[in-house]
Amino acid sequence: MAYLLYPTNASLYFHNELASVLEHADGYARIDWSPVPLQSGALRAVYEQVLRLLSSSGFTKILSDHQLRTPLLPADQLWLSQEWVPRAIAEAGYRHGAVVEAHDLLSRSSVVRVVQQLDRLPLTIRYFEDAQLAAAWLRCS
Repeated sequence: MAYLLYPTNASLYFHNELASVLEHADGYARIDWSPVPLQSGALRAVYEQVLRLLSSSGFTKILSDHQLRTPLLPADQLWLSQEWVPRAIAEAGYRHGAVVEAHDLLSRSSVVRVVQQLDRLPLTIRYFEDAQLAAAWLRCS
């Protein structure tokens, strides 16, 4: 059995085969992705849980650690950019996203395609090479 280890200043909010969603004491949601092929239903479940966490906690920031995440499918890219992100902004006040970049170049480019479609929304996304830098930026945002 695999044991999931979390920082002492974060608590597990949701977990499925794709990711763990953490509620961080510094005031943001954190998504830690697993290195498994993305399934649309499971991916959307992760993001719906993140939206619930943002809404219930009043958080407006997300740290998404993509280091091990596999590429997004085109349909999921479209869903994120045209449906989920606008809804997260409108319903929960989502304003800052810190992305720890994937090791996989296809995964990186699939995220860039989503973010490029968000340029007219009141949302700031920044890319980072490690989670500590991403967290530090979120704390100051």
